[in-house]
Amino acid sequence: MHFEIYVDDLDRAKAFYSTVLGWAFNHIDAMNYTLVYPGGEVLDGPASVGINGGMLLRPGPAPENDQAAPNAFVCTVAVDDLDQILEKVVANGGRVDMPAETIPNVGRLAYVRDTERNMVGLLQPAR
Repeated sequence: MHFEIYVDDLDRAKAFYSTVLGWAFNHIDAMNYTLVYPGGEVLDGPASVGINGGMLLRPGPAPENDQAAPNAFVCTVAVDDLDQILEKVVANGGRVDMPAETIPNVGRLAYVRDTERNMVGLLQPAR
C-alpha cells in the first residue's frame, strides 16, 4: 500500500529516482513530507495501479555502505531493461552492490544503493 524512503538530501534523492526510474514527486511543506509516485505521474488520490510511497529526512544515521544487511525492508522495483537502469544508477551517483543475476523463471535481479545509501532491488521479469 505504501513505502517510505529515508534520505539525507531530498533534492539529491528525488533527482536520482526521477532520472533513474522516472518517478514523480509532490512535496507537502506543512508535513515536510514528499509523496512518491513510481508511475511517473502525480495523482490526486490513491494509486489505481501499483504502490505509491513517501520520502522524508532520515531521523538518525544512515546505514553504512558495507553493512552486511539492510537496516530496513528492501523494496524491489520491476524494470524493463535492467542493464540500462544499472548504467543510470552508476551515472547518477548510486552504486551496484550485487550485479545482475538470472533467477530461472523469475528474471534478472540486481541490488543497488541510491544516493542516500539505501538498498533497492531491481528486477527485469522473465518474459
